[in-house]
Amino acid sequence: MDAHDWHRQATTPAPEWPDPLSIVEYEALPRDSRDDYFRRLTVAMNSTVVVSQPMRAVQTHLDDIVATNRLRPPGAMPMVAVTAPFSAGKSTLLKHWGFGLHRSVLGDQVTSARPTWSPQPGVIADWVPVVYVTLMSSSSIKEINALILLYLGYPPEGLARTTTTRVLHALRMHGVRAVILDDAHMLRSTSAQGRAVLDYIKFLNTELGEINNGTVILVGADLHGTAILDDPQIRARLTTMTVDAFQISTIEKKAAWQGLLATAGHEPLQHIPGAPPDLFVNRLAQHIWRRTQGYVGEVAKLVAGSVLDAVHDRRSIITHNDLDAIKLSERSVDGQLDQTAKKKRQS
Repeated sequence: MDAHDWHRQATTPAPEWPDPLSIVEYEALPRDSRDDYFRRLTVAMNSTVVVSQPMRAVQTHLDDIVATNRLRPPGAMPMVAVTAPFSAGKSTLLKHWGFGLHRSVLGDQVTSARPTWSPQPGVIADWVPVVYVTLMSSSSIKEINALILLYLGYPPEGLARTTTTRVLHALRMHGVRAVILDDAHMLRSTSAQGRAVLDYIKFLNTELGEINNGTVILVGADLHGTAILDDPQIRARLTTMTVDAFQISTIEKKAAWQGLLATAGHEPLQHIPGAPPDLFVNRLAQHIWRRTQGYVGEVAKLVAGSVLDAVHDRRSIITHNDLDAIKLSERSVDGQLDQTAKKKRQS
């Protein structure tokens, strides 16, 4: 993905949901119209980003840090790390938030196919408020620079010192407010190269703060206890936010879980005529947790799959068996097996 892909994704309206139909209305449609309806419902269902209350809190905190950094004197700015278990929705969360920042910064230019601004008198450049790159395993300074340069449309070739100079020029020219480094858990510090990369991230944070009062955001799986969060200079400027899977071990946690299911199921359930409004929130809540182990991404997949199956089969109810028929990740399967084994040991 490059800056133009990012702009297109950030400014493309979400697919519209088709109007809910009764089973009789759905069956009365001509075959082609029925197929088109189901296609549009599938697209809308699978394009919806489920943002839980804890995720909204992370996004609000990100907004506050980025806005406050804009008001600080130029220099090294507070950094942010967002960590979560694998496939807990952290990348989706950061993209969703980053798209919002992108649109907010562009203002009236958000509708332009190629937004521009003037970094200095007589110069017009593409306006790229957000840089989003996904790191590779044990990325070197040169490789990180290459990812940023390719994103911004610059040649990535050259020695690390040369490409670093090119990166700083590009960040200044394109008005970058935030650099999001995803899969930061890929970084290693067990070698001289790894330690140099950590020093480079500190340098990048300082320079982005000097240039645009910008913010560096690290996103990764299980970052606690890693070299990034243990580095004393990074820790001195770092705010860490954790997105965990939902649990149901207390009344408060069960209430939060039901709140997530209410959010995830609100629109989809309107397309199952006669479905009880508390179908997900109460009747299936515990079974959904058992199947998903509380991971938001798995919840979205399970809700979409079960609702689409019900619409396709002209059913007004979803059962445990229907939920069990939806394929989820191996991690969820492993979690279910662990739960079953634990119950057997306790019985």
